[in-house]
Amino acid sequence: MTVIQARVIHAMTIPFTLQLASDTASAAQLATLIDTVTPRVADFLRQVETTFSPFRSDSQVTAARHGDWSPLLADASDHHLPQSAAQGQRPSRHAGITLAPDGTRRTQSAFAEVYALMEQAKGLTHGHFDPMHAGAYDPTGIVKGWAVERAHEQFLMPLIKSGQCDAAALGGGGDIQTAVADTSDFTWNIGVQDPSNPHGTVRTVTMRNGGIATSGTSQRGEHITRSTHDLTQATVIGDHLTFADMWATTAISAGERTFRELVAANPAAQNDLMAVFIRADGTVSELKPGRSTPPSTNRPALS
Repeated sequence: MTVIQARVIHAMTIPFTLQLASDTASAAQLATLIDTVTPRVADFLRQVETTFSPFRSDSQVTAARHGDWSPLLADASDHHLPQSAAQGQRPSRHAGITLAPDGTRRTQSAFAEVYALMEQAKGLTHGHFDPMHAGAYDPTGIVKGWAVERAHEQFLMPLIKSGQCDAAALGGGGDIQTAVADTSDFTWNIGVQDPSNPHGTVRTVTMRNGGIATSGTSQRGEHITRSTHDLTQATVIGDHLTFADMWATTAISAGERTFRELVAANPAAQNDLMAVFIRADGTVSELKPGRSTPPSTNRPALS
């Protein structure tokens, strides 16, 4: 029998839910494990808020808005966010290298990493994902998904790889990263919320490893610069939450038709992404990947 333990973390002005599942551990063992890891995840998420919140006067984003872009050249070891490379572990899959003024190569700071991802997203989406909002630098369209994926990779994946649990999920504000051990047949079932009914769902996503991100106007209003269209919510499922988050934001910015055109022109996105669109009139449509290879049992499914 699978045992699941969950804890709630309040950070970045929203609640995050951390879940661990095990086919072999007792409820008490899993509770001890999750109580050990939860404070570490909470600390990471709160430090992300300290660094990236555009609403804090002391954040690096606020400093950049006032012309101080020096964190772009900072080394990861100079940054207060936990860095897997600085701890002697394998660097994050997103971690990059930057050149210092003296020519030395250094691992990017979190600020530089997110900035690079924002610029990459702008290019991939032909400018529909824009790191500028209302004339100011605003990384909130990607930083929450990035933070959840980073925290999941750094703190939860080691628990799966070491056999301490069989599955782990972390999510908040519509962004969820999941993983399941290869030896387990556990699956995560995630509901796509109905924006007109906070207690209803329009689809259920069954997945093992990957990220699911939802963007829309029902919870936060018009917080994304967007063209005229009738899309009110977009949920995107992909291999990595950071990019699922980016594509979900893009869908709300560009609209369903343009989103489909962008995905069709991007082979990687076309092969990997799934999406659920909800229009202003309440109708629902889907985008399914155009894989040329047979579907895997690890592939997310919609129902």
